[in-house]
Amino acid sequence: MAKKGKPRGTAGRKPTGIRPGEKVSEYRRFAVRLPEDVRAELEAAAGALGRPAWRVVIDAIRAYVGKGPLLTDEERHAIWVVLRLRQQS
Repeated sequence: MAKKGKPRGTAGRKPTGIRPGEKVSEYRRFAVRLPEDVRAELEAAAGALGRPAWRVVIDAIRAYVGKGPLLTDEERHAIWVVLRLRQQS
C-alpha cells in the first residue's frame, strides 16, 4: 500500500554555492590561522550580515581586489554593534 499524505523533502538546507548548481562541499578547502580579534570580527560580520563566514571571506576578497560590492554604512554599523555586544559578555 502506498503512503498517503504530504510528500517529504530532504532534511536541512539545500547545498548552495556562489553560482547556481554549485555546492560548497565541492569547493577546495582553505585553512587560515587568525588572531582572536580578527576571528571575532569575522564571526560578528557573518552573524550581523546573516551570511556564512565563507561567504563573508569571499565578499571581502572580491571587494579588496575591486570586483565586488563594499559594505554599506548600515552593514558596517550592524557589525560594530555585534562586536561591542560580544565584548561586553
